[in-house]
Amino acid sequence: MGRISLGLLLPLILQASTVSGHGPDGMGLMGYGQLWADPNCAVSCRNVIAGAPLDCPDLHVDHGAHAGHGAPALTAACIAENLDFLGTLAYCMSIRCPADGVTASKLEWFWATQATGDQSIEPGLSYGAVLAGLTERPSRTFQRGDTLNYTAYIADADYSYQYKWNRFFDWEEMTQSTYVIIIISVGVATPMVFSLMNHLPFVTTITDKLKPYLVYPSTIGTYSVRPLPYLLGHAPTRGQGLYIAMFTGLNIVLGAITYHNFEFAHPWGYSKSGEILAFVGYRTGHISFALLPLTVLFSSRNNVLLWLTDWPFSTFVLLHRWVARLCVAHAVVHSITMLQAYIGLGKYYTDVHTSYWIWGIVAMLCLVGLVSQGVLWLRRASYEVFLLLHIVLAVFVIVGCWYHIIYWMGYTGVYELWIYMVSAVWFFDRMVRVLRVAKTGVRRATVTEVSADTVRVDIAGVRWAPTPGRHAYVYFPTLQPLRAWENHPFSVIPTALLRSPDAQPSPASSIKRDPSNDVEGKGGMGSVASAVPASSRNGVSLYIRKRSGVTRLLREGNIPVLLDGPYRGTPTRAVLQCDRIILIGGGIGVTGLLGWAGAHPNVKFAWSAREADGTPILRDIGAVLDAVADKVVQLERLDPEALLEEEVRAGWGRVGVVVCGPAGLCDATRAAVVRLGRRHETVFELEVDAFGW
Repeated sequence: MGRISLGLLLPLILQASTVSGHGPDGMGLMGYGQLWADPNCAVSCRNVIAGAPLDCPDLHVDHGAHAGHGAPALTAACIAENLDFLGTLAYCMSIRCPADGVTASKLEWFWATQATGDQSIEPGLSYGAVLAGLTERPSRTFQRGDTLNYTAYIADADYSYQYKWNRFFDWEEMTQSTYVIIIISVGVATPMVFSLMNHLPFVTTITDKLKPYLVYPSTIGTYSVRPLPYLLGHAPTRGQGLYIAMFTGLNIVLGAITYHNFEFAHPWGYSKSGEILAFVGYRTGHISFALLPLTVLFSSRNNVLLWLTDWPFSTFVLLHRWVARLCVAHAVVHSITMLQAYIGLGKYYTDVHTSYWIWGIVAMLCLVGLVSQGVLWLRRASYEVFLLLHIVLAVFVIVGCWYHIIYWMGYTGVYELWIYMVSAVWFFDRMVRVLRVAKTGVRRATVTEVSADTVRVDIAGVRWAPTPGRHAYVYFPTLQPLRAWENHPFSVIPTALLRSPDAQPSPASSIKRDPSNDVEGKGGMGSVASAVPASSRNGVSLYIRKRSGVTRLLREGNIPVLLDGPYRGTPTRAVLQCDRIILIGGGIGVTGLLGWAGAHPNVKFAWSAREADGTPILRDIGAVLDAVADKVVQLERLDPEALLEEEVRAGWGRVGVVVCGPAGLCDATRAAVVRLGRRHETVFELEVDAFGW
């Protein structure tokens, strides 16, 4: 998979150092590092004569001509040796630029980089040399349509028009840049700001009251980990929904405001309505570009925001989908508005066959394809196929965006920044993954059948601390050699936590059945049968339920594995600061809870499982349960609300709740926390350890 992606992106990296463009010689957003018209006086002088015919044998118009950012460029090699063009430009600069206070060095820089229209071709003579040859004001005034075979004087009206247009267009572009910066800054800073606020005492008091109303509840019924009916997707929580609503509203507002018409006729021929359409197209296209790095960042396992905030990975994955939808929405608006603007200008029928247009269509269709193939029922049908297509389409989006710009304007130093950023985010994530896998190396795993559809995998030689809220991605390269890159996330626990081979069942791990209504005894498991012991005490273990993917191929035996991890799944600080922690699990979700059991002095452990799975798993984890004084282990489904009501009646002021298990149990626990948090003074800190793909 890495070779496929790198093979497609490598030509972009190599070409970036060789391509020349029509934009300014710099890097940065317009108004923040560079301007299209810099200096405006010199650019205005050149724009007046940019389209003038010259007496050159190789004169032609650039075949990549575009409706934007200046008139079509004359052959740079011709301009470099044409003294009439150079003399006209030099004289205009010499009389217009002093009023703007432009330094001589700035004019020489412009002359060397932009006078010919091609940064790689400098004029045959320097600015000073050409100016030295002009001893008097040119006698003829330049008239549009003239062949520029004489040194001309540029009329005040022509210069003023270009000067005002350049100033207006740079203002539009700076406004666009400002809004792009605001959108990306808010998108990145919001998780950090709210995480920082959680460390402030007076804010914590307020958020404790708000969480049952604005953070924990689902936006649609009690759906969160469970998919919506008909696999329409996963409903965000209200806290996630507030971010989505805020960020969506910000994108809509900043994509729709502050558009103005130029006070005179548009220099590229747009009508007044066409001009506004073009400006909308430019801005939405730029915002779409800028959202690409944020989209990839939110989906990354090695997301720096995971290290800087207390937001869980599941939240960033959900937000990744919504930011991607906004990215596509901006791209669609960009395509529609530019299409209408070009039709009105009469350029659609010529530009539709050009390379920049075709690559723009490629990027646009791949973006739409990314969002379309990411719907839940397709992901559930075959997650491996979804992931492969997702990566391939994402690479084609980046490639398409790059060539869309390069064939449109050449290298600009503006839009390429976002392509560099998204590539850097993607490569950083992949590089760290490779380093994590390399650090652990190839390990041998012992697969033990726990039940007909559940196995325990013991991986020897891996020394990871039993930190709560951690998981790892596991590769099984020999199970499907043609798809060896496939990997899946699992909660992991140190094998040393499992019962040693010669240990005997303890009373704590053989809870008797009790038909009474006491929650502690309800449906407890009978005496526990001996399970296959962990093969090594030095390593990590995980429980896997066989599904339709690569996990269905797991059989009892010994196989090589690769580990990418450990990663933080759920934040721990707020829960560990509580007076009491309630661990609620179901089935193999128990592995996500064992790390918490020894991390706090006051823990209650509640777990339910089918008898086929629960009996051998209980045998394995008995050593951990022995150290937990307060526990509920049963075959029937747990009642999260009853468990939490007991803690309320016990008078605990702050209770941490961690749930890991089936989607229904996770959502039922969330609903119980919301209901009880609204009715009682007890403060609940909820963490749901679940992967919603």
